Amino acid sequence: QKPPPLAAAMAMRGLTVFISDLRNCSSKEQEEKRVEKEMAHIRSKFTSDSNMNGYNRKKYVWKILYMYMLGYEVDFGHMEAVNLLSSQKYSEKSVGYAWCALMLREGDELLRLIINSIRVDLISRNDNAVCLALNSICNVGGKEFAETLSNDVLKLLTHNITKTYVRKKAALTALRLFRKSNDTLPAEQWADRILALLDEKNIGVLTSVTSLVLGVLAVDSAGWEAAAPKAARTLTRLVLNKDYSNDYLYYGIPTPWLQIKLLKVLQHFPPPEEHALKLRVSEVLQRIVSGTEVTKNVNKNNATHAVLFEAINLSIHLGQSSETLPQCINLLGRFISIREANIRYLGLDTMARLSQEQPHTLDDLKKHQSTILFSLKDPDISIRRRALDLVYAMCDTATVKETVSELLNYLDNADDHIKEELVLKIAILSERFASDNSWYVDVVLQLVRSAGDQVADEVWYRIVQIVTNQGEDLQRYAAQGVWTILNAEVLPHKNLVKVAGYVLGEFGHTIAESPGSSPSEQITLLHKHFRNADPDVRALLLNTYVKIAHTYAEVAQMVSEVMQQHSAAMDQEVQQRAAEYISLSAPSLASIKGTVLEMMPHFTERESIVSKALASKSKGDDPEAPTRRVEPRAEAAHAEAAAP
Repeated sequence: QKPPPLAAAMAMRGLTVFISDLRNCSSKEQEEKRVEKEMAHIRSKFTSDSNMNGYNRKKYVWKILYMYMLGYEVDFGHMEAVNLLSSQKYSEKSVGYAWCALMLREGDELLRLIINSIRVDLISRNDNAVCLALNSICNVGGKEFAETLSNDVLKLLTHNITKTYVRKKAALTALRLFRKSNDTLPAEQWADRILALLDEKNIGVLTSVTSLVLGVLAVDSAGWEAAAPKAARTLTRLVLNKDYSNDYLYYGIPTPWLQIKLLKVLQHFPPPEEHALKLRVSEVLQRIVSGTEVTKNVNKNNATHAVLFEAINLSIHLGQSSETLPQCINLLGRFISIREANIRYLGLDTMARLSQEQPHTLDDLKKHQSTILFSLKDPDISIRRRALDLVYAMCDTATVKETVSELLNYLDNADDHIKEELVLKIAILSERFASDNSWYVDVVLQLVRSAGDQVADEVWYRIVQIVTNQGEDLQRYAAQGVWTILNAEVLPHKNLVKVAGYVLGEFGHTIAESPGSSPSEQITLLHKHFRNADPDVRALLLNTYVKIAHTYAEVAQMVSEVMQQHSAAMDQEVQQRAAEYISLSAPSLASIKGTVLEMMPHFTERESIVSKALASKSKGDDPEAPTRRVEPRAEAAHAEAAAP
């Protein structure tokens, strides 16, 4: 029974007073006391008044929700809120649904109690109740809702008599359920009925349905091929025929969000073969690409360029069949040189995508190389990253030396956030497009020398692999290179000492006859950096010493003294290597010693570990650890020379 007007006013006033009391509390303790008092009052009302009317139930549930939103734990009142869902009054039903949105989560056991009430509202003829039910499904979601209610939502979406505002909500609800369970929308059953809605005149319905179609296409486009011609037809209507309501103009642009969605739909299908469809898409793209200009109004700029960049993405997708691709390249070249940072970023990002998906455009993109390289010095790090991605994507055999030279110059001033990625990309480019391996060795040694902290282990593992596999000429060149650099450095980075230690241990004999690089001089130079080196570097240098001593007997005594000194080292790895190499020098182990200390065999050719490291870094994972490792015991020689 409805309370008299005065009583109703006083009751709602009680809710208002309660909220006001909480806001006026001077301390947290005072607020907690007021909340505890109110909770006790509401709990007693729920337990003592079994015939409570809907109005009072609504009021108390509102109070519970308010306390819950303030952060207080609520463990009662659930059934009262569930009962409000069954009310015929909108004001009471809406409170029940508000409770569902705030208090329930996917997988909650109480969902089973409300599914039937939601379904009753969903199939009712009361549009307000239907909208409340749809909102609740979207808010809570869950696979249980998807399996139980998806058919009802889809029928509501495709029914002829469904109101426009209900249809919009139904489309978005169907998308929410589809994302929870892809089985809810089989193409053979629903594709034709849903795609028919793309012929709708109402822009709001079109936008919602297009969002649903895009969500489905992102999972699987099979069975939805009819979406492409319908999307092209709708774009023609909006862009060429200007058939839209002025209510949907945004800074003079007709429904930019819908245009973007339709352009994305077309990118899920191969370039059209039908002449009429191809012509229609081409005309739309031509109008968008040629009709967009930079203005002083920021909001208009954002909207127009959002549509433009999606049109460019579609042109890239269409490839050589797109007549607008040359125009797009010219536009991108202009965009990367303007002052607006957002447009510069998008221009670089889109150019990188273009270079990867349409390699035949590389010659046109190289016309803008100076601007792209200049972007590496931009104050905005996100723009610098995109410029680096683009330089990396554009590089080929003809431009590799110029590109790597520019990147090496940039490396000196690059900030630490980007250096590691920059080093990996320089290493990959110099290996992938090197005309001769000696140039590659020079590049990597320069990397190790100038950016030691940012040089991942994979980079020097890889140069070790290549030098080992490529024959004596390159081995001599590498040995001479590390010898020259190590002589010039006062405090070389640990990675440089590691590379030098490995290369001289394996190939130092190739320069041993040259003046100034005799075996004893090699050991003396390396040992100069031994004392201040980290334990892992010392362990590797012990390997180097024993290999040189095995080849040249004149340094055996010098190496033996070093081993004796470190057979009691604090570091376990250094101590064990020294002790095992001392044991290995026993005459009875002469035959084994020759096998253990012979030159490293060629590494098995496989995918570059530097490329793997870059791929892992771009995914945010740790680079894959090397899978091949030569044990650091007496039965093996070089631990860090491992490489996968």
